[in-house]
Amino acid sequence: MRGMRSLISGMVLALLGAASGHPASAQQTPFPTKFSPELAARADVKVALAYVDREFETQIGEWIHLTEIPGLSGHEQKRAEYIAAELTKLGLTPQSDTMGNVWAVRKGTGGGPSIVFAAHMDTVHPLDTPLKVRREDNGTLHAPGITDDTAALPAQLQALRAMREAKIETKGDLVFLFTVQEEVGLKGMYHWIENNRTITDMLVAVDGGLGPVSYGALGIYWSRMRFSGEGSHTLSSRDKPNPVRAAATCITEIYTVPLPPADDPVPAIYNVGGLLSGGNVVNAIPQDVTFSVDLRTVDPDILKRLDAEIMAKCEAAAAAQKVTFVREWIQRSEAGGRPEQLAARRAHPVVQTAIDVLRFLDVSLPASREAVPSGATDGNVGVLLGIPTVSIGAANGGGGHTLQEWARTDSAKIGTQQVVLLAVSLAEPAGK
Repeated sequence: MRGMRSLISGMVLALLGAASGHPASAQQTPFPTKFSPELAARADVKVALAYVDREFETQIGEWIHLTEIPGLSGHEQKRAEYIAAELTKLGLTPQSDTMGNVWAVRKGTGGGPSIVFAAHMDTVHPLDTPLKVRREDNGTLHAPGITDDTAALPAQLQALRAMREAKIETKGDLVFLFTVQEEVGLKGMYHWIENNRTITDMLVAVDGGLGPVSYGALGIYWSRMRFSGEGSHTLSSRDKPNPVRAAATCITEIYTVPLPPADDPVPAIYNVGGLLSGGNVVNAIPQDVTFSVDLRTVDPDILKRLDAEIMAKCEAAAAAQKVTFVREWIQRSEAGGRPEQLAARRAHPVVQTAIDVLRFLDVSLPASREAVPSGATDGNVGVLLGIPTVSIGAANGGGGHTLQEWARTDSAKIGTQQVVLLAVSLAEPAGK
């Protein structure tokens, strides 16, 4: 997120010093971490990392297979069945709930925190979308949904296989969760956490590219604005209440609502009309007209203020045209807070541990933006509930939510090794 440099510029030298082993000054204290090169050098951890490397072609095959299983939100059952079967093969006991979430607990020896790794099974693509994966010689895979968030599914499964191969034991339990309906409002995660809050000491959402690490929550309000009237044939429409004119006026007026400057440390954005509907024939005033509003910011106060101003524009337009107005919520996820409000979250070891793991794996992170106080993943639920939370990626790519989505295969190996190292670091290795 833009503007992070002004927030943590005073901490950058300390962070760089901590990464090199030489503190920048006695007055600057690096953020606490649970990762160390010594942990990565443990014999069992090295075996797990080597397994990911050795079996990577198999992981790519599983990645391709899962991508080619349709996973539109609300239709994740086939993916869930595959994942449950693989968890069973690992000697784990898969569980599910009424929403369709699937998870398994890898029990620890005791005395450590319980860590939840969450990846969502759903995609945004309709069930009839062609999903055949194209693999190119340049190390890329091409298919809708190949990254978001299908890349994380085999990464979590392969991390479990690697830890089993290496006979890794952790003090804390490791929960590997595969959620539904993330793309339509984090619905699966909200449902799961409501029933499993007590087993969630820390939450790691695996979703997106490799770095930076997210530890905040982007507030997202998706609304459908509905304007309604009696309708009329064109020949008798003169001076009749018109939902179309109300909607058109409202859209124009919403775009006069001022936003913070584009380079503000805490920006905000809205998009009007991503979805539009109304009318069935040319020669009539329609009875209903709708359009969508997508409003986003991490600042709770700005989110509420902008939302109130947008609502006021809609209500005024409806009154002027003598039609009714109703807002219908599509998604409502609250904002996690401004950077300064999340200072304690940044200081939690889960954040720096994730950063240090990426650095150990030679992932380049932008200076002063190793961690950002935003996020738009299942991790938002943890942030809003006060659970120490980060969102990390599984693979690098581009074209998310389009038919041109693609991913770099080599990055997925790093993403999987990252999950292994984070699991052992955060849940704490058992024994010597």
